[in-house]
Amino acid sequence: MLALEIVFFVCATLTVWHYLAYPALVIVLARIAGRRGAPADLADEALPTISFVIAAYNEERVIGQKLMNTLSLDYPRDRLQVIVAADGCDDDTCRIADTFVDGGVHVLHQPARRGKTAALNRAVAAATGEIVVFSDANNHFNADALRKLVRHFADAHVGGVCGLKQIFESADREAATGDGLYWKYESAIKLAESRLGSITTADGEIFAVRRALYRPLDESLINDDAAITFDLVRARHRVLYEPAARSYEEASISIEEDFAVKVRMVSGGFQTLAREWRFLLPPRRAFALAFVSHKVLRWTAPEMLIAMLLSSAALAAAGSTFFAAMLALQLAFYLLAATGYGLRRRGPLAMPLYVPFYFCAMNTAALFGLYRHLTRSTKWKKARR
Repeated sequence: MLALEIVFFVCATLTVWHYLAYPALVIVLARIAGRRGAPADLADEALPTISFVIAAYNEERVIGQKLMNTLSLDYPRDRLQVIVAADGCDDDTCRIADTFVDGGVHVLHQPARRGKTAALNRAVAAATGEIVVFSDANNHFNADALRKLVRHFADAHVGGVCGLKQIFESADREAATGDGLYWKYESAIKLAESRLGSITTADGEIFAVRRALYRPLDESLINDDAAITFDLVRARHRVLYEPAARSYEEASISIEEDFAVKVRMVSGGFQTLAREWRFLLPPRRAFALAFVSHKVLRWTAPEMLIAMLLSSAALAAAGSTFFAAMLALQLAFYLLAATGYGLRRRGPLAMPLYVPFYFCAMNTAALFGLYRHLTRSTKWKKARR
């Protein structure tokens, strides 16, 4: 029984550390360290040239609006190159993008679909800007986002800057509430990590990188933004978080769509761990400790939650009052999640039901992500916009 107790307490400690203690610790440490004032915006003549890369696979529904948003950003046009990486598209994405060629948009397309990472490599090879800004086709930037991103590159130690991802509120999109809460939680952690050194992983929706530091990525990679972050940190450059640069997008239409996105993300996370474990374990650098605390424990949370449930059930059956109480608390939480699942089609859920339901749905997706990684499955369904 001692072994089961150890399993329970180790898993419980790591779970609490990941979801509560680590975020609280870095936020407190960042406040103790003091808030560093954001650098001043650069004058027009001092602004670096930018290559703005939009990854677009079969994005005919949104690519026009994306390009209109990009060309309307507050940045000198003679310093902004816009590239649409549309390899493999077989819809009207390229035709629509071609209508913006007179506005300075460059459309890269080849019929073969080799994946997003291959398309990004081709786009960066064609880029001429000092800074490459990566973006997706389904998001919009606030008007001064580029100015807020590039002002940090006046510091030679900064290799990349990630902006804030914000989800539009929508009663028609089931995942909007959960995604919105998740990204607010993530934003608080990233801001603290940035003030202490570097964020653990940038978000490819709004990510600026020095072009000279970009290294062509392995085309088999799923999470290209994580690979770029590792390359920069390994080269002793900081990757910062700039919440004044915002990327706005709609949430997934349904929890099922969000589930599929999470499966892919976690599968890519385990791929990153398999490639970078020597750099991360044991965690000798602050970045490695932060990455394990912030990311690795998130991907392994389902296994820890299952271990806690099974070990407490066995110990409760053996007569332990304490573990009977722990089991009851867990079962009550999962009962709320199950109730939320059962009532979700009847309309918006109350938060006491929605949060447990969303939490369990995303952790189940993480479990499937591990399975996808272990089975090396490469079949991915594109999310609906």
